[in-house]
Amino acid sequence: MTKPKLDIEHLITAKFTNLIDDEDHFLQAAHLQNETITQLELAHPILEDCLVEHFNFNDCDFNKFEASNTIFKNCDFSNCQLDQASLYHVSFQNCKLVGTLLDHSYFNEVSFSGCLMDLAALNKCQIKAAEFIETHLEDASIDDTKIKKISFDHCQLNQLSLMFTKLKGIDVSSCQFKRLEVDYAQLRGLIVNSEQAALLGQLYLGLKLTD
Repeated sequence: MTKPKLDIEHLITAKFTNLIDDEDHFLQAAHLQNETITQLELAHPILEDCLVEHFNFNDCDFNKFEASNTIFKNCDFSNCQLDQASLYHVSFQNCKLVGTLLDHSYFNEVSFSGCLMDLAALNKCQIKAAEFIETHLEDASIDDTKIKKISFDHCQLNQLSLMFTKLKGIDVSSCQFKRLEVDYAQLRGLIVNSEQAALLGQLYLGLKLTD
């Protein structure tokens, strides 16, 4: 996974109002930090080559949000609407995206590390390349999504829904879950450990294990 590369020393210090006030809602090579934005509705905001730290976005609607070569650290996007987003070379580090709507979005070289994404919705998306590292995705959904490359490393996936999403080659063997919501026909090729295989066999095949 290619990480964003930023020349942090040469980033300009900016405020979110700079993005709002720009005619095209575009901000480039900027460092934004320590702000709270509440119930803002802004169509197609664009961030390029930015570092965003310690931001709280409360119930915001950023339809068609676009970010490239950008890092988000310790930001909170909980309950925000980011549907139809386009993310390229973007890293979310220790961020909260609880209940965040990301339906119909495009992900290419996107990383979520140490994030809390319970109840997040990533349905009907196109995921060219994405990784989830030590991230909580409990009761989240990645339904009816086209996936080319995705990885889950030591994530919490309990009750994660993957309905109508092809799972062949996806490795969840290092993750924790008691149940996955999946289409039985799409289970073929999912990579699991022996304990998970027994659990899925009980849930979806009615197998009964003996000692």
